[in-house]
Amino acid sequence: MIGSNGAIGAAMVKELSKTKTVETLSQTDTDYSSASLSAHFKRLNKLGHFEVIICCIGTLHDDVVRPEKNLKDIDAERLAHYFRVNSILPMLCIQKFVPLLSRDTPSVFACLSAMVGSINDNELGGWYGYRSSKAALNMLIKTSAIEVSRSNPNANIIAIHPGTTMGSLSAPFANNIKLEKYYTPEQSAARISKVMQSMSRQQSGQFFNWDGSNIPY
Repeated sequence: MIGSNGAIGAAMVKELSKTKTVETLSQTDTDYSSASLSAHFKRLNKLGHFEVIICCIGTLHDDVVRPEKNLKDIDAERLAHYFRVNSILPMLCIQKFVPLLSRDTPSVFACLSAMVGSINDNELGGWYGYRSSKAALNMLIKTSAIEVSRSNPNANIIAIHPGTTMGSLSAPFANNIKLEKYYTPEQSAARISKVMQSMSRQQSGQFFNWDGSNIPY
């Protein structure tokens, strides 16, 4: 579990621990640099192959960024921050940890993406950095899935939209979210787990909603 200190990451640890032995990685363990991730790969590789790897790294707002409402809010450094956290760091995790996936049995590497990263779904505009960095993540996942299928046909590399989940990421926008569409971390974790369990080899590289339906890129 990569990004195990967030709301969904922590809930996923609890969910997966019901049936599996779970290894965790968070900001307390790594700065997500290439060198640090390589060191953790060496540690994890000694444990054998993994059936499931989940990357929950991402940000919508933090000390550096907040979603832009219009073009006037665009700032180069803040855009770069969005891409670093939402696109580059997950991609480094894919690069370093995909070799850990099981080759003899079906395995999954899932990254949490967001429906607002779907170009086809964008009808409201705004949120330039978050939308575009998640769209970039989706492309990186799709491209990785094509390459990985050649060396490990049993591996699925997928993107999942968990739904709007209660936690620090969504808290500033809670008043605008319908209660029936605002999910607990436990709900989201159970749904993500169900989606991963239903994967087939032909679905690698796809973008899934929390209910298992496809989201257009």
